[in-house]
Amino acid sequence: MRPYETLIVLSPTLGGDTQPLIDRVQEVIRSRGGQIDASHDWGSKRLAHPIQKQTDGRYFLIEYQAEGDAVAEVERTLRITDGVLRYISVQQEHTGLPQPRVRESYRRDDVPLNEMRSHGSEPEAAVETEPGGEVVADEPSEQIE
Repeated sequence: MRPYETLIVLSPTLGGDTQPLIDRVQEVIRSRGGQIDASHDWGSKRLAHPIQKQTDGRYFLIEYQAEGDAVAEVERTLRITDGVLRYISVQQEHTGLPQPRVRESYRRDDVPLNEMRSHGSEPEAAVETEPGGEVVADEPSEQIE
């Protein structure tokens, strides 16, 4: 089972009839072998844009452990239920995201400024070899001012 959360925005015209709808969603999760971790009532909040001529919505967040078929059934139930303005289900521990890149940091006294500017922007210098197969490295020449 994987951790999911579903955020539900209900119409304020339902009044106090919101709890039976939340209980029905939780029962769908349990009937599909899921487990409810937490259920939060965030109360009424103003919507950013009117949805179905409604300017306010009642927000509920349900956190649970379930399989994918349970999430699909929850969304189907919410889709056909009157009074549901919006809903979204999200998997909590999504492992398909790329790892953040670690940015290399340089201290100015550690690396000369010309190497900091050319880091990654210019191709590597060509490597020369002597007839015996030894690699000869070109060292930067010092400039006299």
